[in-house]
Amino acid sequence: MKSFSELPDYKDLRCLWKQKRIERPTPDLELTPDSWVERGAEVVGWWLARLEFWLSESGWLRAWLRLNLIVAIVLTSAGLLLLPPVARVLEQIARSSHWLGEIFGELATVITSLPPVAVTLGVLYLGFVLYRRLRRKRLLHRGGGYPGEDYYP
Repeated sequence: MKSFSELPDYKDLRCLWKQKRIERPTPDLELTPDSWVERGAEVVGWWLARLEFWLSESGWLRAWLRLNLIVAIVLTSAGLLLLPPVARVLEQIARSSHWLGEIFGELATVITSLPPVAVTLGVLYLGFVLYRRLRRKRLLHRGGGYPGEDYYP
């Protein structure tokens, strides 16, 4: 973050703003032999100059419009240069997210179908373990069992 001493001062900002007083428009009283199109353009130009002077004699409006025009040009050029690649990237992300959604959907289907299979396998395993314990217990009661194994440890 810049300190206040590093910020541009008022004169620098004023130079960037380029606000200048507008001279009062005066009509050119010397008539020249112009065509009707040139004469009409001159009248319209003089009328616009009077309107501008009437709206903002200090030149503030002209500077404000100039600044907004510069900002509009910068933003438009940035938009024209950056929007197509950004749109392409977002389109690819949307497509890949669609594919990822399909993959995760299939995985969710597999995972939701696993509990009955897991329960069945668990019951079979518990049955196998219980069968081994009962068989071992019977062998020990009959006096059999594994060699070197006592009934009570």
